[in-house]
Amino acid sequence: MNIIIAGAGRVGTELAKMLCIKHDVTIIDKNSMVLQVLSESVDLLSVVGDIEDPQTYTSLLNKSFDVFIAVTDSDEANILSTLIADDVIDVKKKIIRLKNAYFAKSSIADKLGISDSVFPFSATANSIAALLDFPKANNVKTFTFTSFKLISVFVKKSTLTHMPIDTLNSENCIVVGLERDKKFTIPKSDEKVQENDLLYFFGDPQKINNLCQVLDTHMPQEIRRITILGAGLLGVEIAKVLVKRNVQLKIIEKDSDLCHQAAMVLQEGASVINSHYVEQMIFEDEQIQHSDMIISTDTKDEQNIIRSLEAQEIGIQKTVAINNNKEHYALMHNLGIVAARGPKVNAYYEILEKMGSSNVIFEKHYCGGRATIFMRKIFPYSILIGKTIKPYKNSLQSYILREDGLQLFREKVVLEEGDIIIFFSHSEQGEKVKQWIYSL
Repeated sequence: MNIIIAGAGRVGTELAKMLCIKHDVTIIDKNSMVLQVLSESVDLLSVVGDIEDPQTYTSLLNKSFDVFIAVTDSDEANILSTLIADDVIDVKKKIIRLKNAYFAKSSIADKLGISDSVFPFSATANSIAALLDFPKANNVKTFTFTSFKLISVFVKKSTLTHMPIDTLNSENCIVVGLERDKKFTIPKSDEKVQENDLLYFFGDPQKINNLCQVLDTHMPQEIRRITILGAGLLGVEIAKVLVKRNVQLKIIEKDSDLCHQAAMVLQEGASVINSHYVEQMIFEDEQIQHSDMIISTDTKDEQNIIRSLEAQEIGIQKTVAINNNKEHYALMHNLGIVAARGPKVNAYYEILEKMGSSNVIFEKHYCGGRATIFMRKIFPYSILIGKTIKPYKNSLQSYILREDGLQLFREKVVLEEGDIIIFFSHSEQGEKVKQWIYSL
């Protein structure tokens, strides 16, 4: 595909590096130095210019583009650039990154002809809110085609240690990933559970929740008292989602202006405290040590890690650190910290997933991008109904989800309406698996 990326910030450059492996990528930005460094490391075309200026696109007039991706930090710039791209050059599909969740509820995207929108701030907030329903979980992911979820949990002081992982599997709940010593594997059935393992379950949410209660006896049974460190845009967005869940919520922020803004937005839903929260005294003065969960929302991972460790030191069991840099994901897990994707990381993965998905095929990344789930649903009137298919020979783990029951896909199967073919694979195998799914 021919792809244009508008904006060479962290999200734009990471997307360019990934997409240029398989596609022809053009990236546009004002910063010539950033583009020069990027062009020296990967094979792409860089255009120096303002994405909001129609003249910037002059050199691209005679080309046809499959996808236009706008990922600057400005909603206005992203929206305007898609309008200009639609008017000046030939673009088939437009994907836009937006901070303001209002656009998700309005019809503006349809009016502007935008194919897909990603709202990474809302995605981060919703991923943290999901932990309230699964207090022992490390992460919760949902899917378009099924009510089954992907839920990860650390093994902490469990009676199930040294038991074969296969004993945790059932018809509607399976282990699809294991993170141990910073390494991810799709475990074999005879692999044994160890203390501090991070297990990834796919299946019925209630079944997984019950297993989580046994696998982790360290984390709180419920999350009712929550402290957010930081009242910036992300901290407030998280708070806006959490206040709807009837929890006791405190926000600590050192900037008095941000405190005032947060208090105006949240009203009586949260207690906003103006304090330089790196000082240990704040934990005692404001009773923060009694929190069930603490969330550090700084844009720097190092700060989030330090604050999470300080919270653990005073006895807070569930600490959540916003993960802004994919390189720090494994470190956070190794320290027993919940690594919640930050807005930039969320934008990166959501865009990749939207580009890899279609009306019948769904793609999602997990375990810090080291593993990928592919799903293909057999809809009514599909030409695959009644067709016999063989399993993908190199797939590590594949299943047929039929009537809320998971069947191991190792032999020929006759597809039925409503079936979902599911693959769990290492990300480096993803492209071949995806090609096989599309070839059915």
